Amino acid sequence: MFNESGIKEFRNSIPDHFRARRSNFFILLGTLIFKFYGWKIEGSLPNKKRVIITAAPHTSYEDFIRAFPLVLALDIKVNFLAKDSIFKFGIKHFFSWLGGIPVNRNAPIGAKKFISNLGNERDAILLGITPEGTRKKVIKWKTGFLRIAKEINAEIVLTGIDFEHKRFVFGEIFKPTGDNEKDINSLKLYFKKYKGKHPERY
Repeated sequence: MFNESGIKEFRNSIPDHFRARRSNFFILLGTLIFKFYGWKIEGSLPNKKRVIITAAPHTSYEDFIRAFPLVLALDIKVNFLAKDSIFKFGIKHFFSWLGGIPVNRNAPIGAKKFISNLGNERDAILLGITPEGTRKKVIKWKTGFLRIAKEINAEIVLTGIDFEHKRFVFGEIFKPTGDNEKDINSLKLYFKKYKGKHPERY
């Protein structure tokens, strides 16, 4: 009924320190929803204690709709940044339970400080970030994740959101040069091979 998704292989390769240890109910639920969408996952996570998943192109709210069942299916413990307006009464606890960190776009320094503290408190941390910082078309990408990676000594895994082929691709480990502008331009070129839900916004 469903296409091979690569979930089982990926889940088996996840380092123990990134496992959420949720109940089998949530793992099965996430697996069924992800497979229902017809998506698949490729690649793997490095066996490191500190990893930032840099995912792009981020052009639609549907990116999250495809990603959240995958988080459950993989039984992975990941934190992610999201605008604070979605943390509304009734679903606030769901987003927090899933690993969401609210960000006030008018004062993003608070989220960065929280992540920095999290990096100091935890032996292992897995963080998901979209470098565009918004679903809208932007000329300039955010560079905060490069500073965060340096501060918490994290590997940066480039992850493609590919609606054309219905897949999440965990690819190369990116090594920042220290020149943020140069690094962002390199990342933009890298992610051009993936097509988001709305390619015109990329």
